[in-house]
Amino acid sequence: MPFLSDTASAIKSRFGFHSRSASSESVSMLSVRSPPDLLAKSAVRDNPSHSSAARSAIRSIGDWDEDGTEGNEPPPQPSQSFEFHEDPSFWKDHNVQVIIRIRPLSSSEISTQGYSRCVRQESSQTITWTAHPESRFTFDLVADEHVSQENLFKVAGLPMVDNCMGGYNSCMFAYGQTGSGKTHTMLGDIEGGTRRHSVNCGMTPRVFEHLFTRIQKEKEARKDEKLRFTCKCSFLEIYNEQILDLLDTSSTNLQIREDIKKGVYVENLKEIEVTSARDVIQQLIQGAANRKVAATNMNRASSRSHSVFTCIIESKWESQGVTHHRFARLNLVDLAGSERQKSSGAEGERLKEATNINKSLSTLGLVIMNLVNISNGKSLHVPYRDSKLTFLLQDSLGGNAKTIIIANISPSNCCSLETLSTLKFAQRAKFIKNNAVVNEDASGDVVAMRLQIQQLKKEVSRLRGFVNGRGENLDDSLALSFPASPGPFKWEGLHGSSLSPLTSDKRISQKKDYEVALVGAFKREREKEAALQALTAENQAAMQLAKQREDEIQSLKMRLRFREAGIKRLEAVASGKISAETHLLKEKDEYLKEIEVLRAQVDRNQEVTRFAMENLRLKEEIRRHVF
Repeated sequence: MPFLSDTASAIKSRFGFHSRSASSESVSMLSVRSPPDLLAKSAVRDNPSHSSAARSAIRSIGDWDEDGTEGNEPPPQPSQSFEFHEDPSFWKDHNVQVIIRIRPLSSSEISTQGYSRCVRQESSQTITWTAHPESRFTFDLVADEHVSQENLFKVAGLPMVDNCMGGYNSCMFAYGQTGSGKTHTMLGDIEGGTRRHSVNCGMTPRVFEHLFTRIQKEKEARKDEKLRFTCKCSFLEIYNEQILDLLDTSSTNLQIREDIKKGVYVENLKEIEVTSARDVIQQLIQGAANRKVAATNMNRASSRSHSVFTCIIESKWESQGVTHHRFARLNLVDLAGSERQKSSGAEGERLKEATNINKSLSTLGLVIMNLVNISNGKSLHVPYRDSKLTFLLQDSLGGNAKTIIIANISPSNCCSLETLSTLKFAQRAKFIKNNAVVNEDASGDVVAMRLQIQQLKKEVSRLRGFVNGRGENLDDSLALSFPASPGPFKWEGLHGSSLSPLTSDKRISQKKDYEVALVGAFKREREKEAALQALTAENQAAMQLAKQREDEIQSLKMRLRFREAGIKRLEAVASGKISAETHLLKEKDEYLKEIEVLRAQVDRNQEVTRFAMENLRLKEEIRRHVF
């Protein structure tokens, strides 16, 4: 498609991606955005008329960076490389994974600080910050600069796709200072996503290529279950604490809402249904072209916003008269980099952007710190609502999701303080405890199941009559199948033939065998019916209890919002922004709403008691039936 190719080429140039041969895969991280490498992404966004000249300048700078350094100092020998592989059993026992990714030294860092490094990798899970005082950190995995995009995807991306296919909400986000390689990790060479074996292709294109491959295989393997998949994508950015739709530039300042069924979502955000990886890549290219980027002293193509690419994956299938519905939300987050004003030289609009970026990242750090304290037994408020970013990622941080955090760092001494800050952030994030559950619902046609039970009862009555000697009303030749029997029994005619004594004894023996088989079949049928009824009743009671718990949590959240709104109004009254009379009127309305919430909660508590008693009664009946 010409549009796709042209747009992709522009984005590729903007993000500083350069063509490589497949043989350079082992050093693919060299294309990470570094100060001299990324003039293209600073896109001449404010001055589009200079885009051609800028791209020409970038090519020459990019070639200069890749060829080597401007000095004559020879590069040091490669450091020891550690084995980097996935642990297949990791996600069975964990819901949060933290990976450190070290990018290569850039040309500007080498020219400023030489080849001196502030970190030393000790193993595939351990890294040491070598400045004073020396600090050692342990993570789930540490990826050095020799780990390719493909290897990182195999370790982090493949399990995440498997989790989504299994019905778990999943989230991956890249954290780190500006210029540390976050966008390279998450997006990489977007255009390369249209080619199967691109070296610089990032996590997002690879994830969706594998996702749709898995979906196709599942459909082929489960044709008899009428398996159907639906995937819907959205792409947004949080710029100066405002949510903008990257797929619809006319939608600005969107609002975050919270719903019992949907959870946390963005109102009026455009969602596009996709059926292939190519469709997803086209949306990525379109959204990346609209994202805010600008030049700073630390990064000539610095992302000035947080971006969140979300895919909602739904599947439905039928099995034994029951319709199953599975749901998973996949969030791929590219955070804007933290930066110091002294180092970045930000001023004017850039300084305002940096202030909002650092504020949201500070809130993210505070949320993680409080979550860690809660996991240690402390009772603290988690300030999700203090930032649009943390509010949107509420489920991914301490909620219902399996989360991967890729912390990107620079090994150069000139970035040692930022690197230490990132390592401390990642170390705290390791102790977050998420509660990921499979999002699946099953519903059946109750009427059809009742009719089937009635038919089975009629069949049982007919077979009982046959065993009791009233077989003259049946056909002379009858094939019977019993549950859990090895196969059909053939009952041959009893009329119109002369039977010898030997044949008669044989028929009597066969009849006794059939009676034994029938008795066993009837007994198993009754046990299965009783077990099914008990399980159905218990399942309904459990679902009611779960719904009650969700309603209670929602009512508590509403009461908390009322109190927060009251505090803000009191502050406004104190500062003279609103009158005391207005505050009292609004407070009265909120108290009335809170009373309604509490009254409903009291009523529901009575229902919970009734369901609990009914559940106990059912268990007692089952116990008597079994013993």
